[in-house]
Amino acid sequence: HYYITNNLSLMNAWRHSKRFIHRLPNVLHRSLSDDNDSFPKFRPDKIRNFSIIAHVDHGKSTLADRLIEIGGGGGGEVNTSQPQQLDSLQVERERGITVKAQCASLRYTHKGTEYLLNLIDTPGHADFTHEVGRSLFLSDGAILLVDATQGVQAQTVSNFYTAFENELVILGTLNKIDMPNAKVSSCKLEMSSMFDLEETDITEISAKTGENVEKLIPQVIEQVPAPQGKLDSDFVAILHDCQYLSSPGSVILTVFVKEGTVNTRDSVCLLRSGKTFPVREMGVFLPGLQPTNSLSAGQMGYFILKVKGVEDVIIGDTICMPDSNVEPLQTIPKPKPSIFSGVFPDEDTDFRSMKESLEKLVRYDTSVSMQLDSNQILGQGWNLGFLGTLHREVFAQRLYQEFGTSIIMTPPSITYRAFLRNNEITEFNCAKDMPDSYHVIKWEEPVVETTLIVPGTHLSPVISHCMSCRGNQKENSTLGEGRFLLKYEIPLIETVTDFYSSIKKLSSGYATCDFEDAGYWETDISKVDVVVNGDIVDGLSMIVRSDVVKDVCLRTVKDIAKLMPRELFKIIIQCVVGGKVQARAEVTPLRKDVTKDLYGGDKTRAMKLLARQREGKRKLKEKAVVKIPKTVFRKI
Repeated sequence: HYYITNNLSLMNAWRHSKRFIHRLPNVLHRSLSDDNDSFPKFRPDKIRNFSIIAHVDHGKSTLADRLIEIGGGGGGEVNTSQPQQLDSLQVERERGITVKAQCASLRYTHKGTEYLLNLIDTPGHADFTHEVGRSLFLSDGAILLVDATQGVQAQTVSNFYTAFENELVILGTLNKIDMPNAKVSSCKLEMSSMFDLEETDITEISAKTGENVEKLIPQVIEQVPAPQGKLDSDFVAILHDCQYLSSPGSVILTVFVKEGTVNTRDSVCLLRSGKTFPVREMGVFLPGLQPTNSLSAGQMGYFILKVKGVEDVIIGDTICMPDSNVEPLQTIPKPKPSIFSGVFPDEDTDFRSMKESLEKLVRYDTSVSMQLDSNQILGQGWNLGFLGTLHREVFAQRLYQEFGTSIIMTPPSITYRAFLRNNEITEFNCAKDMPDSYHVIKWEEPVVETTLIVPGTHLSPVISHCMSCRGNQKENSTLGEGRFLLKYEIPLIETVTDFYSSIKKLSSGYATCDFEDAGYWETDISKVDVVVNGDIVDGLSMIVRSDVVKDVCLRTVKDIAKLMPRELFKIIIQCVVGGKVQARAEVTPLRKDVTKDLYGGDKTRAMKLLARQREGKRKLKEKAVVKIPKTVFRKI
């Protein structure tokens, strides 16, 4: 431009262009900052923070879609063609469930005043109750959603009491009233009796068609209290969630501002790590990212920071200004894992890349515990703790889909207690850490209180199954409409395999169940060691109930013998408990016919060749070490 219009020499034109290019980033930054002013600022008294809680498949995500459409996505564009807008993970869309609590900022004008509504959609499955608790901790109210075709379910009860303990305003809502089999009057009566709600206060909606959904927003504005933060206080926020971007070191932090105001050019301090980072961008969720110039008390939004290591970001951390004298904010405690699994790299997975992927995903999901572990067959790995079997499956699926990491997971185990003769109590969740039974006075195993809601037509098989799982019945009451509420104390180990699927199968899919920790009770367990050619294989050791040890040992040696590759010598597989062999199987050796080339003569020639072959096999067996392939371990 300078070269053509001003008749300058090429060198002078380049000098003029350089001065403009150096100014270009500042010009663009100011231009973007002006655009960020399109999202208005709201005082805390014009903000409402609320969650949607319900049993799985009762329509939480569909209701969130309708609310986002009504709220206009906070003024941004809304993709109405895509359902479940807040379910951003691939695993959520494939399984049709919510795994991570997601938020969206809505703008709605009520009686001439514009309000900012921060909506949080929560998971519904029992394995993700920690996510529900974290979301309700930041909310001031909750929409309790019930399916009019199914009524109150087990997780509905659990989520209600979680919201009640947090002293939230609860708005009873009945969904799917457009369905032909909807039982509106009986469901409202059930909600009224169980949750102490007035039938006239329960809103009847259809999230699918949008019927009466808009009536919910004025109720949220009028009944849910505004956040208590002050704009003129020192800036303090809670780090609610994080997500790593493709750019190295870049991370999106989901934050809830408790007090004060923060601007785009400020630097913030993560209190636990003590490190300060400049804010590269901030904004709100629409549910997409909408940059803004500031975030103030009562708002939920995001920061984009450039961090060096994953250890700098800790979910639940307090964010403040550098050199600010603030106390760490209270957060909900980290849950105690109920089941454990060893995680090891697959044959095509690099150990270092797997470690980096695990550390990042554990930062996302704070309910997962992680510690180093090793296995004689699988090598170096980690022992991870989960809140349930679905939580475990989703974690492995996310690890593969989001990071491309393929892993081998050991079967789920639980935490046992051993009361030793020296008056000590030790806990363990794997066979190699189990103390010798000679030093133990008694064993204890964890128990869960299982709440089931079952139709009367399927009551008998469900009760029989609970009894077969060593269940102890605590309650059996009628809910009306031919449904029953059952409460059982069942050992946790009985529920981590196929208990949930069995209940669904026995009830034709109509029964629901929820689990809560109920302490420990005494049990009798034994350690089963698998011995291959005289060597104990730690990777195949098991903790088994003493009354089923014989059956488990017989089944184990038969399965291993079928899967083990044959060698030139005989392989002996044994299951040993307390030094006594409980079961035994053999893998026959490969045999080469060394006499096939003999065509006559004295038979002593053949005898010499066979004796030489036996001696060679004996020497090979003494020197050889039987290696169990990873494929055998995976199939076992």
